[in-house]
This record gives sequence, structure tokens and C-alpha cells, in this order.
Amino acid sequence: MPIEGLTLLDLLFGSFGLIFMIVSIIIGLKIVSKYFTYKLKATIPVGLTWLLLSTAWWGAAISFVLYLIAGTTLSLFYYLLVDNIFLPIALLCWIYSFATIMYPQVKRKLLIIYSVICLPYEVLLLSFLIIDPELVGTKEGIFNSSNDLFVLVFLLFSIATALITGILFARKSMQSEDPNIRWKGRFLLIAFIFFTIAGLLDAGIPTTPVTLIIARSILISSAFLFYLGFFLPEKLANKLGKRE
Repeated sequence: MPIEGLTLLDLLFGSFGLIFMIVSIIIGLKIVSKYFTYKLKATIPVGLTWLLLSTAWWGAAISFVLYLIAGTTLSLFYYLLVDNIFLPIALLCWIYSFATIMYPQVKRKLLIIYSVICLPYEVLLLSFLIIDPELVGTKEGIFNSSNDLFVLVFLLFSIATALITGILFARKSMQSEDPNIRWKGRFLLIAFIFFTIAGLLDAGIPTTPVTLIIARSILISSAFLFYLGFFLPEKLANKLGKRE
């Protein structure tokens, strides 16, 4: 089907989804690749965290590409599967990273608690998708969907976890005597705040071209800030360090 057949909102959903997917894949893999440079095991789950978190917006991106190539989109089942199936894994990856760096003494307990929440959710999600995908969500347009309460509650729980742990992580970094680490903490704090705002805008407000552009711009910005929060380029670090 020609691109002229798409509305402005369709184009924005698809194009921003594709941009965010590409940016997130690059950033996620770059963070993971830092393991081979610094030999820090925590970089692998941190990179996977962002990569898997971003899949919540991949349904729109993949459908957009399929539409441009073949004039078709993901079925409701596969759309909701792509958007939701990796989020519990992302949450566990982040809790592992967060606890390893911040609270290693309670890492096992935190992982058990979150596993008890995430694993049953994963089983129920797959069961609902197989029984009837509309138990999980519905398509609202060519490239966007609306989540059922079951999924929405878990999304809000995940966003709250990311925000709280992100603030704790950033706060500790900002208390460092090293100016580079303080700047990393600031970038990380803004990244988690931006991600939270973008997630809440997606989940809680009527979608218009203006609100979509704002929400997706904030979301894409959070990806770059997340990367800077862990790996601040030396040139930028030196420039920022002079302002301290």
C-alpha cells in the first residue's frame, strides 16, 4: 500500500517507533560491547535492560516496516507479543544490575521477589495471548495499540521500579567526589525521569500528533541519556568537568 494511504498520526507512530528501535538497538549493543573493553560483567545486563525495555515500542516499528515493504502489518497476537513479552526479562536484568552495583548483600532477595512477580506475569501473558489476544490489548490504529488493565498494571509497576531504583542509583553517583561520576549520575537521573514521563504519556493521555511528537522525543532522548549515564565520552567529560 502507498504511504499516501497513511494518516499523519500513523506516520508519526510508525516513523518514531522505527527511529526509537534503531537507536535503542545501537545503544543497547554498545553498552553490552563495553564488557569486552572494561571486562565489567554488569555492562551486559545493563545493555540488555535497555534493549529489552525498548521492545515495548517495537510492534509499531516492525508493523511500519512491513507496511512499507509488503502492505501488511503484524497481527494482533504478534504485535502484543513483541510489545510485552520481553518487559519482565528487562526488569529482572535491571534489578540484577542495580543490586549488583548498589546492594550486593540483598541481590538474591531482590531477584527472588521480582522473579515471583515477573515469571507468573509472563506465564499469564502468554496464556491470555493464546486464548484471546484481546485479553491483553487491542489495536487502535495501523501501528498503535491499547493495553488491557492486566498489562497496564505491570507496565506502571515496571515504570515505578525503574524510576525509584534509577533515582537511588543516580543519587549515589552524584554524591561522588569524582566530577565525571557526578555528571554520569545527573545524566542517568534525567534519563529515568524522561523514560518515566514518556511511559506515562503513552499510557495516560489521548494521542494527538503533538503529544506523540513530544512523548517520542522525550523517549528517544532518554536512550541517549541512559548511555551517557554509564559511559560518558572522554571529550564531553573533560568539557563538563571544567564547569565543576
